[in-house]
Amino acid sequence: MNHVSAYKNDLVLIGGGHSHVAVVKELGMKPLAGLRVTLVSEDSYTPYSGMLPGLIAGHYSFDDCYIDLRKLCQWANVRFIHNAVKSLDPVARKITCHQYPPLSYDLLSINTGSQPALYTINGAANCGHAVKPINKFLSHWRQWLDSAAVNTTNPLQHIVVVGGGAAGVEVLLAMRYSLHGNTQINAKFTLVCADEELLSSHNARVQKFFHDHLNILGVKLIMGHKVAAAATNHLLLDDGSSLKTNFVTWAINAGSKPWTADSGLACDKHGFVQVDQFLRSISHRDIFAVGDSAAFTPMPLPKAGVYAVRQGPILTHNIVATFRRRTLRPYKPQHHFLSLLTTGGRYAVASRGPFFIKGKWVWQWKNFVDRRFMARFNLKPMAVKSSAGVVMSETMRCGGCGAKVSSSVLQNVLAQLNIKSNTDVVSELGDDAAIINPPVGMQWVQSVDFFRSFIDDPYLFGRVAANHGLGDIYAMGAKPHSALVTAVIPYGHPRIMQETLLHVMQGALRVLDEEEAVLIGGHSGEGPELAFGLTVNGSLKPGQALTKVGLNHGDSLILTKPLGTGVLLAANMAARCEGRWLDNVLSFMLQSNRNAATILQKYGARSCTNITGFGLLGHAWEMLTASQCGAVLTLNAIPIMDGALQCNAADVRSTLYNANKATDDCQGAVNQHAVFPLLFDPQTAGGLLAGISADQTESCLYALIEAGYTAAKIGVVDQFVPLNSIIFN
Repeated sequence: MNHVSAYKNDLVLIGGGHSHVAVVKELGMKPLAGLRVTLVSEDSYTPYSGMLPGLIAGHYSFDDCYIDLRKLCQWANVRFIHNAVKSLDPVARKITCHQYPPLSYDLLSINTGSQPALYTINGAANCGHAVKPINKFLSHWRQWLDSAAVNTTNPLQHIVVVGGGAAGVEVLLAMRYSLHGNTQINAKFTLVCADEELLSSHNARVQKFFHDHLNILGVKLIMGHKVAAAATNHLLLDDGSSLKTNFVTWAINAGSKPWTADSGLACDKHGFVQVDQFLRSISHRDIFAVGDSAAFTPMPLPKAGVYAVRQGPILTHNIVATFRRRTLRPYKPQHHFLSLLTTGGRYAVASRGPFFIKGKWVWQWKNFVDRRFMARFNLKPMAVKSSAGVVMSETMRCGGCGAKVSSSVLQNVLAQLNIKSNTDVVSELGDDAAIINPPVGMQWVQSVDFFRSFIDDPYLFGRVAANHGLGDIYAMGAKPHSALVTAVIPYGHPRIMQETLLHVMQGALRVLDEEEAVLIGGHSGEGPELAFGLTVNGSLKPGQALTKVGLNHGDSLILTKPLGTGVLLAANMAARCEGRWLDNVLSFMLQSNRNAATILQKYGARSCTNITGFGLLGHAWEMLTASQCGAVLTLNAIPIMDGALQCNAADVRSTLYNANKATDDCQGAVNQHAVFPLLFDPQTAGGLLAGISADQTESCLYALIEAGYTAAKIGVVDQFVPLNSIIFN
């Protein structure tokens, strides 16, 4: 028996807004014992709103003004769920996401921001582009710029921004500045403002400055009118007039996520969660809401990022105080705050109440303030923490069969799983062992894989683990039939353990269902961290197995997936992996080898293996040894995952790297090649390596690429290379 740590409470943060990133950072630096923190966000990166006009104008890069949520959460030991919320049940304390198991919580906070309320204008949802979410808007804007640059039928492009607040004015000026010096696009800008004055929440001097500035730039101003309807290439105003458009930007009044009002939470007429002075829902004391998601009572606040930033520390204090049953701290919104508005170029205006200044130096000041804010989240890697969290108490846990997951937890999970059947399996799930009648005339293929979790999302981990386990079956040319699972669940409160087991099992079942394999049993136990694996059964016709024997001289060596999972997962464990790199590597790990195996067989694969723990070189060497051949590998032809070379150059290595490298006897310049170390990188849910005859290579590669694989010919079996050897070019 030993001392362990455990979770007993769940805090869920929905949305990666300014307040929540502050909470994540603070709880990372000062974790609360026994608390599991989860951030649910539909985006891996969250923008800092103050820098977005500069991003549109071209003053900043993506990395300058986006916070990497995956990286921040990994640093803070916070579970990150990359998904969009579909519904909330505050009575059952359940959150439902798209194609994801329900999430439970003890305490919830909402910081999902706002976006233009397009539903208030007929046709707006299908015509034009909302300024939020900004990454979607930027994508549409850049696509339009590319198309407009080659459009010779419309010599004058009409760009219209609807909304006379700070967002509309700054975005219009940034868009116009981004066209500065562009001789391919001749554009006319129009701003439609429903109020009689621009920037109605600012002082008269600010309003006059921007009114005059827009006039000087030739921007047409339509004041005191609303857009009544939108259609292709034109807008209908409330006075009956029509406005020609080629690109419309919506920066109108803010709207909320529809699920907040649908959940039964007390909301204002726009669907924003009504909160008290403690930022707590007035109808549900276990729910907080901040930033644009909240409707502060009794006096509503403008939708401005400055409030969300300043609410972060108050929210953190009140979350901790709630769990510790201490006094909450009221949020006292400032009556006046410093506002810094940009003019497109490196020039800005500052105002606070009646105060007003302007100039290039104001932009430099704003740039300094914004970059200093972003630097707060450019965090140094911390020591990797246990997936079970911080030490809560000196609880004693048993080993042996005493470490099995309790019967009640297991039965509750099984009752929620949709487990399919197969007529070949004649026993019942829950029997001591599975009884299987192998298909008549078929050979039985079996493989096992098991490993500790590399990501804090158990559902995603279950999907990857199942995909990885099926890889060996496909590498043999077999069809999956059934699987047994082995799961180790981190110690914790029974409710949390049950949810973790349910999520990892649902992830695995999703893959098994997609691959037409059935679950026939398994074993679950408790331990210090999440681990999972499968014993997979498959079948194939006699004489049709793809083994490591069978390579012939002249065969092309085809690799179906890029390398890099080992080094990128190692970097992620140390919070050194960029979020977009991890998103990319996860997409490859979730890609089934099923279609690849079918295509390789169609084009006469003579030998095949699955690239996993021993790395590309280790598994290639096994094939060459079994086939008594030698090969030439072309390092520059080997596909590599985004970020893998950067992590490798920073001396990040998987723990299995040194053992794999110990088999290397290569000398000379090849050791200096940037790709060379990745030949020893262990792969999780890696691709297939197969030998294809030279005359079938081109057709096979085309079919693989058409099927969505990042496939490449990486070498050739060469009769002039010594047996069991590999040389490089």
